[in-house]
Amino acid sequence: MPPKIKCPNCGQNEWLENPELSYLPRVTKLENGKYVSDIDNGIHVRLWRCNNCLFVMQFWEPD
Repeated sequence: MPPKIKCPNCGQNEWLENPELSYLPRVTKLENGKYVSDIDNGIHVRLWRCNNCLFVMQFWEPD
């Protein structure tokens, strides 16, 4: 379902959806300065691009 708002950049309402749903795992910094990713918890991200001005809008939903 496309965004219900018009493009904040040009004001048009012509959205193209990224056909793939992306997943970003959560990353935590350890005490020793290294990072570890938690692949069980993360964020699903869906990208929409304005067909007029190529503005990119992203929406996410936590697991």
